[in-house]
Amino acid sequence: MLYEIAAYILSFYLKVFHRFQVYGAHHLPKNGPVIVVSNHANFIDPIVVGCSLRQRQVCFMAKEELFRIPIFRSLLPGLGTFPVRRGRSDRTAIRAAFEVLKQGKVLGMFPEGTRYRDGQLHPLRQGASLLAAETGASILPMIIRGTQKLKLFHFPQIKVYIGEAFTLATVEPKKEMVLRGTAEIYTRLRALWENTK
Repeated sequence: MLYEIAAYILSFYLKVFHRFQVYGAHHLPKNGPVIVVSNHANFIDPIVVGCSLRQRQVCFMAKEELFRIPIFRSLLPGLGTFPVRRGRSDRTAIRAAFEVLKQGKVLGMFPEGTRYRDGQLHPLRQGASLLAAETGASILPMIIRGTQKLKLFHFPQIKVYIGEAFTLATVEPKKEMVLRGTAEIYTRLRALWENTK
């Protein structure tokens, strides 16, 4: 219930202040585990992803520091968000991500690993590919345009482009599947990026 209320309010904000437009939301699979992979330019991007895919709740990892703030510590779990320690391996967060997918839910990820405001697509880390290889989850590519321009008292238009969902080809060993999967995710995001300039 909290997620639906938050999504409604935030979608209204995006439409009013950012002339929010979403293309390709019908590509989201109606059921089963899904990993949404997107470029990342601004702290508002998880909100944009969630509001773009209103059909299903999207769960996210969030930096551990946010959970130390009382109001966020109370709200974030109800929004399907779980903590991750940045800059080092966090097995608890990885297990939580696996659990989200094993339950057939949608997991949002930003495989570039950090925010980039230069309007470019950057090399990807292997986490999304690893999770997809281990769980068989579908991967949904997404490109967000406009949030790199967002700043105080400046409200750029935000557009979201969503490509077709796909699954990784099964190859052995698993390490090779993860490497190929990361390359395929980048290729799909790059194609979507180029086609939406």
